[in-house]
Amino acid sequence: MKVKHWLSFFVVLCSILLLTACGSNSGSGGDQSAAPADDDLGSDTDTGIEYVGAATCIDCHEDFSWSAEIVEEYLQGKHVIHSDHITQANAADGCLDCHDPIGDGPGLAGLIDPTNVPADGLAAVGCENCHGAGGEHYGVGPIPMAEPGIAECAACHDELPESHLPHHPEASSIGTNYVASRHFTASVRNEALCSKCHTDLGGRLYKDVSTKAQLEATVMPVASDEPVQCRTCHNPHNAGGLLMEEMEDHGTVVGSAEYATCLTCHMSDRDDPSSDAWMYHADRFYRLITDTHYDDPTTQEIEGYVVNKLSDRSCRDCHDVHTVMEISASSGTTTINDQWAQSPHAGHLSEAKAVAQESEVDRTTAQTVAVKAAGSASEAFAGHYNFSYPDGEATGNYGRVCERCHTSTGAKNYLTDPSAYDRTANDLSYLEDGQREMIYCWACHSDNSGNLRDPGYVTLLDVNDSVGNFFAGADPVEKIVTYQGETVVIPDQGSSNVCLACHGGGGNMDSAPSARFVGHHAPAGGSLFSEYVHMGHEYPGLNYEFDYFSEHGHGTIENPCVSCHMVDGETKNHTFAIMGEDDLGNVTLPTKGVCNTCHIPDSSYEVTVDMLEEEKSGYEESGELLGEVLANTAGYANYLSTVVDSTNATTVADNAYYAYQNRLYVEEEKGGYAHNRYYVKRLLFDSIDVMMDGSMDGTITFTPQMINDYSEACHWLGMDESTGAAARP
Repeated sequence: MKVKHWLSFFVVLCSILLLTACGSNSGSGGDQSAAPADDDLGSDTDTGIEYVGAATCIDCHEDFSWSAEIVEEYLQGKHVIHSDHITQANAADGCLDCHDPIGDGPGLAGLIDPTNVPADGLAAVGCENCHGAGGEHYGVGPIPMAEPGIAECAACHDELPESHLPHHPEASSIGTNYVASRHFTASVRNEALCSKCHTDLGGRLYKDVSTKAQLEATVMPVASDEPVQCRTCHNPHNAGGLLMEEMEDHGTVVGSAEYATCLTCHMSDRDDPSSDAWMYHADRFYRLITDTHYDDPTTQEIEGYVVNKLSDRSCRDCHDVHTVMEISASSGTTTINDQWAQSPHAGHLSEAKAVAQESEVDRTTAQTVAVKAAGSASEAFAGHYNFSYPDGEATGNYGRVCERCHTSTGAKNYLTDPSAYDRTANDLSYLEDGQREMIYCWACHSDNSGNLRDPGYVTLLDVNDSVGNFFAGADPVEKIVTYQGETVVIPDQGSSNVCLACHGGGGNMDSAPSARFVGHHAPAGGSLFSEYVHMGHEYPGLNYEFDYFSEHGHGTIENPCVSCHMVDGETKNHTFAIMGEDDLGNVTLPTKGVCNTCHIPDSSYEVTVDMLEEEKSGYEESGELLGEVLANTAGYANYLSTVVDSTNATTVADNAYYAYQNRLYVEEEKGGYAHNRYYVKRLLFDSIDVMMDGSMDGTITFTPQMINDYSEACHWLGMDESTGAAARP
């Protein structure tokens, strides 16, 4: 009898709990267990179950302690309050197929702020669009989809109409991308320790676990072994909200919700991999973002990308988080991120990381520490400039004027709107003192779908001050590059405008005399568009235009920078290298097809690897030969019988200063031989010609020593093998 009494009590208790937890027999909703569905909303065509409308759902769920907050979030989220131009009037346009599929948006109008209700009627994504029709639910019956998954999300969040893409460039094909990503395809690890990051339910259940001690003490297998998916990271009841909220420390926000959400699994830049804070995988450097997402502020090197933890796009600025690739140390990947790390924009950071990876035993904490500490000493980003202004003021040698091209923040602000660019408005306060930005994805790209910023046609900033001191002043005044009194403008080059804004050249032959190269660093555009820029120091009265080049060559290639430097597949080549290696280690020329559109295949004009290597050697050696003449080296005497260098370049005769600048051209414009072969060849020829005897007669007779020491230069400059003389190209 006693057992029977306990059993009866248990049955009653379960019934009460069921009704209390999910029922609708209390609160303002009253007894809804037999309430009819709203006939105006129709039924689900697949199941035949009637729709009841979101207002009916809310009528019950707003009073339960466990769902009241969810209701509040939903009514404030983008599923309800989207925009003032998506209304019930859009039905004929097909917009409501996603924005209000069952037509229950108007029933929510009285539950939200009236200012958010459009005049033509509220369109909203109701509860049943994701959970299924509720005609058999009413708190006690089943709901078709208690926890909506990728199929329900992808019904709307996948292929978008063209009209949406300008407004939501990153939102197209999210569902398709996700099911092809490693978030979906990776093996599910539903066991102790692993379930937190390798299952959907574990990710949500253990979201606050942040240390190794917590992980080992609390994380266990979960009831569902579904992979990480939409609902793991997103709060569907607050569209736009994420798994985690902002990170705070003593009332101060120290990390955005996005940063906090991603870092629940992708561990951050904590100092000691052997400490409790690293949670797990401290011996797998490639699974911790800290291997490349950290810059030690105490060193002159750059160890990696500095994440702006406060940004709402701290991760999405570079990563398409719905398209996650394989991460492995044992096999190289070809993702854009990996390519970028090999590029000059990243200071060839991956090379330093690769050396550190190989120098330690595989899969150890020591290896993780070594990879994290390995950095790039690339002058352009590391020791050369100090772009870290915690107090908002410049502390570097050259002031904030360099930020336009040497920081992502400056480049982004300039490329977004050149006419409104104000270098003093560049906010680098998220950097610690001593940290520096490289050129990140978001410097050139407006989103992670590859769309570029577009500054339009490019006017060039002259980096030389009024006396040629390269902005040595405390507050230099920016000025525009001019030629013969007219502003230099490079015509609109489409996608390549982004490149030319920094690589167009920082000055030209009309800039104030300088001991530095007036064109500044890597000014490829100054070569390509020499007819506008005149970056080299052209001797008066001589022709520096090559008609075939000007009329039929590089100047007519659409998007010249992109066409030649980024031709490797659909993702483009973000190493920007012209030549690469095939699987056998052979040097290849991916751009060969582009080059030979104009160059004639199977002829002496065909562009091949050997041809480019020969041109490169000739160009570089010609610069070295000119350098010997300027240095008045024994056997290379110049007509001044003195050394021409940075100490006197701005005070010697103009023809010697021109030669000095043209020597620097070769040092700073590494690709001049390819960007404008005849232009740079004429500059170097004329400079050697005038420096040898002080006159310009269009002929150089090379001495036996020159021919012996610089045979490739002599050949490149057109020397007649029988006479040792060369005529001006």
